[in-house]
Amino acid sequence: MKLFFDSSYFFPIIKIKVEKSSPEILALTINQDSAFEMQYSTITLFELSAKGAKLIRSGQLTRNDVINGINALIHWENVKSVEPWDGEVQRLAIDFRKDHPDYIDCLVIASAIIHANVFISEDEMLKNLFESKWKTIAADINDEFLILNADSLIDRFNSN
Repeated sequence: MKLFFDSSYFFPIIKIKVEKSSPEILALTINQDSAFEMQYSTITLFELSAKGAKLIRSGQLTRNDVINGINALIHWENVKSVEPWDGEVQRLAIDFRKDHPDYIDCLVIASAIIHANVFISEDEMLKNLFESKWKTIAADINDEFLILNADSLIDRFNSN
C-alpha cells in the first residue's frame, strides 16, 4: 500500500512543531511490515525551506536546522519523493484550485491521488473538500484512494 504524507508530518525534521500533527506516525509506519511505501511531494521541500527561512529570520531556527532537516528527508531511504509536475497532477491540481485557495495543497493532494492509495493529512479543509466535491473525481482516477489522519492510520495498524 502506498501512503502519501502531507507536508506537516515533515516539519519536525527542521525543528518546527505543528499543532494537530503526529510526526511519530512516520516512525510507526516504517516499523510496520514492508507492505507500505511512504511518499511525499517534492513541493514539501519548498514548504520546509520557505517556512524555515521565515523562522531563521525571526531567530527561531538556524540555517543548519533547515538544511540538515531537508537533506535528511531527501536521503531518507524509506520515504520516496514524488514530483508534482507531470500533466495528470497539474490538471487535477488546477481543477482543485477552483475550490481551494492554496495551490500547494492542491498539488499535494493531486499527487497523492495519482501516486498513492492513502493520503495522510490532518487538514480538515482538504478532507471536507475531498468528501464533498472531489471524491468522485478521485474515484475515476484511483478508486482505492482515501484520506486518513494519523490517528485513523494508527487504528488501522492496530486492527491488523
